Order: sequence, then structure tokens, then C-alpha cells
Amino acid sequence: MQEFFESLGIEHWLAIGSAVLALASFILNLRLVNRQEKRDAIAMKMAHDSDVIRWADEVIALLAAAQETVAEKGVSFGESEFPIRRSAVRAQLSALIDRGRLFFPNREDGDYGKEKEAGFQGRRHPALDALVDAYGVIDKSGYSPGPDRDAIAALTTQRRKFMAEVFQAVDPVRRGEKLKEFT
Repeated sequence: MQEFFESLGIEHWLAIGSAVLALASFILNLRLVNRQEKRDAIAMKMAHDSDVIRWADEVIALLAAAQETVAEKGVSFGESEFPIRRSAVRAQLSALIDRGRLFFPNREDGDYGKEKEAGFQGRRHPALDALVDAYGVIDKSGYSPGPDRDAIAALTTQRRKFMAEVFQAVDPVRRGEKLKEFT
């Protein structure tokens, strides 16, 4: 073996050194690419989570406003004004539900809903179920004079269900840990 190494000329040693350097560079590059791909995937998830959080912020504000509208009917504003306010809340909530389908798409469930348009086929996500239920509560509220205590309680329940689903989807604890990794 010693004879073999002694028989190698400078050009052979340069070629061997060059090959070792190329191999080390290749391995290092693979590690960097894998790390960058992981960072890109995390950044994409964080961006998606940020979009969900912005949408959820709008939903939360609207549900709080709806709850306050139901609570203040006949107190802060007249009974005749309530249907107009309720209609505006329903329109906004309906739009937010449809926007939410982009974040929480329906889940395939056999042939359930196959006759419907894309985006409406399958079973609705529980986060959107809570909003649809809240829409129903708002729609049926305010038909008796004064604040609607049952509707207030039902809206609180639906807000909590919605928040629980969004919390699970966004997972603020994991999000905070990933943010620490980035910084």
C-alpha cells in the first residue's frame, strides 16, 4: 500500500484532493438544501397560519358585535332598528363563512354532497359548523321585545367552539416555538 501512495504523482494527489473536496462540498450542500427546504415549509405554514388568524380576527369581531347587537336590542337602539342591524351581521357572517372555506375546506365523506359545487361537497369543517350555527342563532334572534338572552348564550357557545377549532388549527404554542427557531 505504501508503494502505491509513493508512486502517485502530484497530479494524482491534486485529483484525489479535488475529489475529496467535491464530495465534502456536495454533502454540505445537501445539508444546506434540506435545511432551506425545511425553513421554506415552516415559512409557508406560518404564512398560512397568519392568514387564518387575520380571517379569524374578523370573525371574532363580528361575532362579538352580533352578540352586543342582540344584547342591546331595545336598550341602546330601538326595536325597529334591529332587523337592519341583524341583516348586516348576517351578510358579513355569510361572507366570512365562505372565505373560511378556503382555510377549512369540506372533508370528503363518501357520496355526501357530491351533487354540490366544488367547495361545498362533503362535510363542513367544525370551525365553519360553529359559524353556520351562529348564523342560525342570529337569524332567529330578536323576535321578542328587548335583549335576547338565549341568543346571547348561544352565540357565546358558538364563539367558543369556533375559537377552539381555530386554536387547534393554528396551534399558537407551536407557532411561538417556530418563531423562536427563526429568530
